Amino acid sequence: MEFSFNTFFGLEKDLTAHPEMLIFAVLLIPILLMLPIALVGWIFRKLKFNMYIINVLLYTMMFTFLLGILTIFVLYFITDKNGIKLMYCWLTVFAGMFFFSLINENNITKMFADWSKLIEEKDKSRR
Repeated sequence: MEFSFNTFFGLEKDLTAHPEMLIFAVLLIPILLMLPIALVGWIFRKLKFNMYIINVLLYTMMFTFLLGILTIFVLYFITDKNGIKLMYCWLTVFAGMFFFSLINENNITKMFADWSKLIEEKDKSRR
C-alpha cells in the first residue's frame, strides 16, 4: 500500500467537503494547546524542573499560530481550496516551527527576557 496525499487519517471526506473548517482548526489548535502547556509549565517552574521542552512547545504554538494562519489564508485564497493539501501544508509549518524553536530556544528566551527588561526600564523612567 503506497502513500497518497489525498488521504488524511480518515478525515478526507470532511476536509474535502468543508475546507473552511480547516481555517477554524488552524486558529484554535495552537491556542487550545497553549493553555495546558502553560499550566504544565507553571507546575514545572514551581517544582524547579527544566523548562526547555515546555518553552519549545509554547514557542512552537505561538509561531505556528502567527505563521500558520498567514500560510493557510494565502493558500486557501490562492489555490484550489483542497482541505487535505492545506492540512499537510499546516503540518509542515507546524513541524518547521517546532524544529526552529527546538534549535533556537535559548536565543528566543533571551530575546523575551531582554524585551521585558526594556519594558520595565521604560515604565520606571516614566514614573
